[in-house]
Amino acid sequence: MTEEADDLLFRRDKRTFNVRASGLLVRDDKALLHCDIDDDGRPYFALVGGKVKFGESSISAIKREYQEELHLDVLPTRLLWVMEHQFGTPEDIWQQVNFVHLLDSPQLANLPNERFSVGRHAFEWINLQDFPNLPIYPAIIGQATTLPTVVQYVNDIDD
Repeated sequence: MTEEADDLLFRRDKRTFNVRASGLLVRDDKALLHCDIDDDGRPYFALVGGKVKFGESSISAIKREYQEELHLDVLPTRLLWVMEHQFGTPEDIWQQVNFVHLLDSPQLANLPNERFSVGRHAFEWINLQDFPNLPIYPAIIGQATTLPTVVQYVNDIDD
């Protein structure tokens, strides 16, 4: 994860906190996800998004992230989830608040139907019903097989 000086992020010892914005573009019951390979060479999927910057709303952040990663104009239509998410190792613990928006785009019909790449990023349309059977991060999003009709709060942090 690259960091920039104006990212909404702070560190204390081995812990990092940040605010993230993610978005789901949905077409024909499939969501567009980022595809990548983990450190062990295993493929996984993740929500498209990134860190919110100081002075930036999550809506502005997700528009910026989709423009940077996909060269795509998106319109956040509604907030789906507010997530509190924790991940990492005992030596490097991350905690984040992630605002996940449902998106639309005037360019939606122009996107390929199969896996495609834009620069160094790969993307794939994944059927929502398949989420529980795939390595999707954050893992709590992988439990969703339908989109909520009202904003939901979810977390994977042990109290």
